[in-house]
Amino acid sequence: MADIAVIIPTLDADRTFGWESKLRASPVEAELIVRDDGSASAARNAGIREATADKLVFLDDDSVPKGDYFERVAALLDEHEAVTGRIRDTGAWYIRPVSSSAYDQGEDGHHTDTVVGCNMAVRREVIEDIGGFDERLPYGHEETELIDRLCESYAVWYSPDLVVDHPFADSLSGYLEKQYRHGREAIPYYAIRGESVPRRMARFALVPSHYTGPTPAATALRTVGQAVAVVGMVRGYASHLFGASGEGPFDGNADGGV
Repeated sequence: MADIAVIIPTLDADRTFGWESKLRASPVEAELIVRDDGSASAARNAGIREATADKLVFLDDDSVPKGDYFERVAALLDEHEAVTGRIRDTGAWYIRPVSSSAYDQGEDGHHTDTVVGCNMAVRREVIEDIGGFDERLPYGHEETELIDRLCESYAVWYSPDLVVDHPFADSLSGYLEKQYRHGREAIPYYAIRGESVPRRMARFALVPSHYTGPTPAATALRTVGQAVAVVGMVRGYASHLFGASGEGPFDGNADGGV
């Protein structure tokens, strides 16, 4: 039986990633499971069912593990029930100042409840206890909802030397699409958590720090991105209340994307 299972959701299960030789050369016995089951949540759950290993490692199809990633994640899961690590943003240079603050959580290891799905790993026994990814959240917030449940009984360890390269967005249109989709998918996430959706929407839209960046250019970009995310929220809320399609300029085939 493999020691770790590396599970990757994607739109093309036949694709390659460029780092497979590193996985094969690793002293850790590993299985690579690539799934295209319609959404990130469905693909990850299918990968969990297919895996034989007790250590489940989740990467995105554009994650690039660095250094001795596979040995390190296997060792960390001997010590911790769930782990995450540093994400180096390799996307467009002008997007990086406004990329997710969760990407780099500092130089020191610590417990965290902030996890990005492109660099996370969990023991199988934990998933069997809390359940897998909620497939009502096909894209965006699915890993957050899982970690919410996980942290009720377990802990996540952030290790700064568990590193992947991953682009937050490769272009302005990609950044705006991501903002829109995350705004839209926030609505079912709030509903699943039993929160007041209007209150959460207002809090998201009115917090000044959501519109500011480290430079004037970054502030302008973040302001536009925040406005697009709010539009996504409004469309998501309409769909939640009235069963509207929620279709907008950034929807496309988003529910199947990763």
